Amino acid sequence: MKGLLAAVLLAVPISLLGTHIVGGDLTYEDLGSGQLLVTLTLYRDCGPTNTNGVGFDTEVEIGVFDDQGAHLFSEFFPFTTSDTVPVQLNNPCLSVTPTICVERAAYSGVIQLPGTGGFSLAYQRCCRTPATVNVQAPNTQGLTCSILVPPASLGPNDSPVFNDYPPIAMCVGEPFVFDHSASDADGDSLVYGLCTPLNGGSSTDPTPSPPGGPPYTPIAWGAGFSQNAMMNASPQLMLDPVSGLLTVTPNLIGSYAVGLCVSEYRNGTLLSTVTRDLRFDVVPCQVTLVSSIQQQQTFCAGLTVDFVNQSVNSGSYFWDFGEPLISTDTSSLFAPSHTFQDTGSYTVMLIAEPGWPCADTSYSTFTLYPPLDPVFADPGPLCFSDLPVELDASGSFTSSAVIDWDLGPAGAPGQLTGDPVQASFSSTGSHPITLTVTDLGCTEVFEDSITVFADPTVDFSGGGSGCMPFGTSFQQLATSDTPLFFSWDLGDGTVSSDPDPQHVYLQPGSYDVRLTVRTDSGCVDTVSWTVPAAVTVHPVPEAAFEVFPPTTNVFDPTVALLDGSLGGVAWTYLLDGTTYEGPQVMHTFSDGGEFTVLQVVTSAFGCMDTTARIVQVLEELLYVPNAFTPDGDGINDVFLPSVLGAQGWDLEVFDRWGQVLFRSDDPSKGWDGEGAIPGVYAFRIRYSALGAAPRDVLGSITLVR
Repeated sequence: MKGLLAAVLLAVPISLLGTHIVGGDLTYEDLGSGQLLVTLTLYRDCGPTNTNGVGFDTEVEIGVFDDQGAHLFSEFFPFTTSDTVPVQLNNPCLSVTPTICVERAAYSGVIQLPGTGGFSLAYQRCCRTPATVNVQAPNTQGLTCSILVPPASLGPNDSPVFNDYPPIAMCVGEPFVFDHSASDADGDSLVYGLCTPLNGGSSTDPTPSPPGGPPYTPIAWGAGFSQNAMMNASPQLMLDPVSGLLTVTPNLIGSYAVGLCVSEYRNGTLLSTVTRDLRFDVVPCQVTLVSSIQQQQTFCAGLTVDFVNQSVNSGSYFWDFGEPLISTDTSSLFAPSHTFQDTGSYTVMLIAEPGWPCADTSYSTFTLYPPLDPVFADPGPLCFSDLPVELDASGSFTSSAVIDWDLGPAGAPGQLTGDPVQASFSSTGSHPITLTVTDLGCTEVFEDSITVFADPTVDFSGGGSGCMPFGTSFQQLATSDTPLFFSWDLGDGTVSSDPDPQHVYLQPGSYDVRLTVRTDSGCVDTVSWTVPAAVTVHPVPEAAFEVFPPTTNVFDPTVALLDGSLGGVAWTYLLDGTTYEGPQVMHTFSDGGEFTVLQVVTSAFGCMDTTARIVQVLEELLYVPNAFTPDGDGINDVFLPSVLGAQGWDLEVFDRWGQVLFRSDDPSKGWDGEGAIPGVYAFRIRYSALGAAPRDVLGSITLVR
């Protein structure tokens, strides 16, 4: 990949490579455990002399080298953000061309050192801005930012850090003084000096990866320039070795590469040196200072005025607000506010940069009137039926004031003059109202709005007719611009506050229903709507019938259904899988069992009622004789009841004192009356049929001899 990258770079014209380098420096902070927080600060040309418009790299490579200069590894730090270095001059009467531009970015990250010996860190990038006049072929020379990390045996160490970045522009022929001192967190001794910036990278390999190791080659100075004569200046550039005070008086326009170093010593031992590689632009400066006060914008606004300063290239000011007989009506603020003692006209003076030869003075007249403060009383929420409404203007204006009203697009009429006025609107909603008052040469406007709401309406649907009990629902169809409250009178003594109530009518009759709606906001009103006979409830017939006989057997399975209902006009019977119509019905069962007979009775209004009866059709037949003659003639000699369909059998005969004379569980064996005298005897027969429950039959038998 590196070979491919080199091939691509070789194929790119040199003019398309980086021509943006201004300078930079490399510092670090000891985090402990062999970790360093490393910060590379780079400066690039963001003006027109950056001929290729090259920006900051998306990441930088920091090489780590041992104390012999061998490359150990590299770390890559991403670009985060940048800011523009301000152009500052000490003389407010001077200004520089706006094309001077330098941008700063900081790349930072943590590096873990692989041991306790001494190390060095380095970053390299090409190329410098072609406008640099004190460097040979600057568009082919780059920079190297390098710094030493002392062995751990000398103790933890933070590199020194310069406190400020010097102004990037100097005025030709003007003395320049700047405190270029640094701070050291460890309290080590600092020594300042000029140093030659280091070259790095090339036009064919602008970002060498990895960076080259020490020692590094200084840049090649242009003709007539050196480390002790970096600029065209008299006196020449100097950096005080103790204080770090930077002084120079440039005497020729141009861009100059400069190297400024600070070295830190601990107990006489050099720990590290921070080299700041930077560029100074010497430019012609001129006076462009202008004093200007924005003309008065508002009138009749009271006695307090907020002044707007439109001066150019000034940093200090003196205001005199022109009040006679007062010496305290002054200010040094950029944009002051002043309260005058009375209405009237005042001449206000502004001096920009007072006390300097380039000071400029401007004047402006301000005329003060009391505010008109027009306003009209808000009539509050209105119903459309309340229109028109009267509007009355008030404020601090005279009776000769001209009062104009604009009622908005729905106003009827839209424009009115005078006070008071009758205002109306063609639609509901919020209507903007503009009140304009002109008096004493001043015009003030007050804006508000009037809200007109539609009158509420009431209507509903629902109700109807049906059979008792009749359940129905009602749906409100009321309209309003604001929330509604509901009150229903459902006609049978029931009331409801639900918007859409449901109700069951329990008694027959005709019921009037009334809905009342109320609003307590917007158009406040109460309206009602009544629907006569909204609900009709029909009576329900009463079903009733008899089954004759209610119990029969399979030997006589025919029964009669006899109607006894009230209020019916149609009758339907459902039994044994058969449907009959009519009030009276005869039905013959085909089998034994218990059967439910259902009667459905329908009234003239279609209302129905039902009732049911149970018919029992027995599957067995019991025959019990009432007398027998045990005389031995072979005819009726034995008391023997006969039964069909029985599943169990128990026959007992008792005398008059309740003694059991005879008992048999065999239905084929009867009592022959042996030893009994003529008379009446009681019997009990218990048998099972149509289920598990036994049946008891009690009776008497007469014995005849």
